[in-house]
Amino acid sequence: MNDGEAKAGRAVVDSMLGAAVPNSPEYAEALYWRGVLGEEGEGARLDLLRVAIEFPLSPRSADALLRLAQLEFTRGDRVAARRHLDQLSRDHPDAPSRAAARYWTGRVLLEDAKPAEACIALRDAQRLAAAGDVELINQIDYYARPCAASDAAAADDERRKIEEKARADSSAAADSAAQAARRSASGGRSDAKGKWSVQVAAYSDHDSALSLVRKLKARGFEARVTTDKPWRVRVGRYATRGAAADVAQRLSSKGSKAMVVEAERR
Repeated sequence: MNDGEAKAGRAVVDSMLGAAVPNSPEYAEALYWRGVLGEEGEGARLDLLRVAIEFPLSPRSADALLRLAQLEFTRGDRVAARRHLDQLSRDHPDAPSRAAARYWTGRVLLEDAKPAEACIALRDAQRLAAAGDVELINQIDYYARPCAASDAAAADDERRKIEEKARADSSAAADSAAQAARRSASGGRSDAKGKWSVQVAAYSDHDSALSLVRKLKARGFEARVTTDKPWRVRVGRYATRGAAADVAQRLSSKGSKAMVVEAERR
């Protein structure tokens, strides 16, 4: 075949096939080459298909699937081509033809107007291609040229998303800080209709409770003593639990912890 004697080459392959034991590795080898060198497209396709199906463990099985994909691609059946390529990648992950399979997958995806997926396949092909396979590398690089622009656009998009998230987080933090500042600035002021109060202490002695109320009022808090025993000292009536919690934190000490409670009815 290399000397241009195609007919003689096919005759040698036919003689090899006739001499080989059916289902033997030699038979699979001869069947593969008859498919590769076949003149008639459908006969070549059937020979390659037999290798892929009947001899899945043969070293030629992955090559047969690649040849089948190329034949289907040439015929315009990209669905069948993709099916053979996917089977090659799935069933023969370590085959030398894996790089070529990813290259042809990229070609199919480009024809199907799926550039993002095609670029993934072509990058896989670049990674898998043997350093000495210059022709395949050049073919991959040719079809992967648009991927550089796509990668740059994807990087810009990712950077834009990160910046937008950072701005959103910063804005949320600022809003949270502003709310906390407003609650803190409210100090002891409260709403007469507020649902929440801060309980500072409880006493069995009414005078002790009144003494603490005077001290709290001197600090600017709206303190009071409840009407029932034990005499509870409470501060304010706040519209939200968060506002009451801020005041409770300010009024807590190492030996005494103020707590948020529902304000008693008047």
